[in-house]
Amino acid sequence: MVDHKDGDESNGTPSNLRWLCKGCNTRTGLAMARAGRGVRTHQYNPGARTLAEYAEAAAQHTRGAHDAGGAIIHETPKEKRQEFAREIWRRRRARGTDRRT
Repeated sequence: MVDHKDGDESNGTPSNLRWLCKGCNTRTGLAMARAGRGVRTHQYNPGARTLAEYAEAAAQHTRGAHDAGGAIIHETPKEKRQEFAREIWRRRRARGTDRRT
């Protein structure tokens, strides 16, 4: 994994970066956190960016399972999920498939 020597994840200068195994990176991060050093950046997971990505994730997801499709759906912001739902229903109405059989 890539480690930030000074503990500041926003400092991506080459002299601040080094390779560590996952265990060493975790131990280093915990030691810095205990010492009150370092700055953790907020992780940004955009989820599905397009209706196609969202539909593919939904098709792959099994309800109640912790799978990749569910992770993408969960990471998609609520407003974007609502936008996708409106578009899906608009398309279903246009095709006449919005009614239960």
